[in-house]
Amino acid sequence: MISPRPPARTARTGGVAVTLCAVAALLGCSSPAQDELPTASAAPAAAPVDYVALGDSYASGYGAGSYVGECGRSPLGTPTLLGAEEGITLAADATCAGARAASEPGGPAAPPGQGADAVDAGRLSPDTGLVTVSAGGNDVGFGEVAGVCAAEAPPVCREVIATQNASALPVLESDLDTLYGTIRSAAPDATVVVTGYPHLFSPEFGQTLLPPESQEAFNAGTDDLNEVLRERADAHGFVFADLVEPFRGHGLGAPEPWITFQEGAPDNLHPTVEGYGSGYLPAILGSVDLDGSRR
Repeated sequence: MISPRPPARTARTGGVAVTLCAVAALLGCSSPAQDELPTASAAPAAAPVDYVALGDSYASGYGAGSYVGECGRSPLGTPTLLGAEEGITLAADATCAGARAASEPGGPAAPPGQGADAVDAGRLSPDTGLVTVSAGGNDVGFGEVAGVCAAEAPPVCREVIATQNASALPVLESDLDTLYGTIRSAAPDATVVVTGYPHLFSPEFGQTLLPPESQEAFNAGTDDLNEVLRERADAHGFVFADLVEPFRGHGLGAPEPWITFQEGAPDNLHPTVEGYGSGYLPAILGSVDLDGSRR
């Protein structure tokens, strides 16, 4: 497995370097010939970490385009980007748009045979060293709530978010415990990174699809979801990767949004290519130590 990234420390250096020749001169002997000097054996290269990607459309790369198959998987999404990093091998991409924590990976919206049962199919194993998982957005009705907030006044938007979170989040906590427990049982030595969700809107730049008050309410609802994800990840010894800060100033309404919106597009309200490459990838890489122990 690889290790969670520890807090940064300030390195200390000291001591005096003494060359072999200087030592030889002090001892009154000649220095050994170059070919007689002992050579340090090269350390064996660490084996690549087996990486398995699990989760919903925010894990599959939906929003980035160039989709392969029926699950909204994109070669420009997190699994392919992270799998291309040195020392990591993408062993399985079991992500699928529509996946929910309750039946993760796959979810009721996943096409048959696509993205389902990565755990049961043996894609997770004792050899798995790294897992990323995104689940919870579909469980709290991200898309449905966004539709209501786009059509209704801010007070209605706030009420719908509050009602939805009050009913969905306690159920999600239990479903996440089941999901995370299954992942840990199947991959006991893996470092598991739970990715949160970014703020979809940047209300500080003014009105866009939603009134600023509704944008703020939706972002606050996302914070409530992220807090549940963080708490359950901590409880299971998993790493939580925050996406709110990396996306700050890049929500819808910003001059350079990392969230998709095009009239009639099916992948609206998902990260763009830039969002996955400059948001998700650094957030995950920053949460783990790739130079730590590897299987």
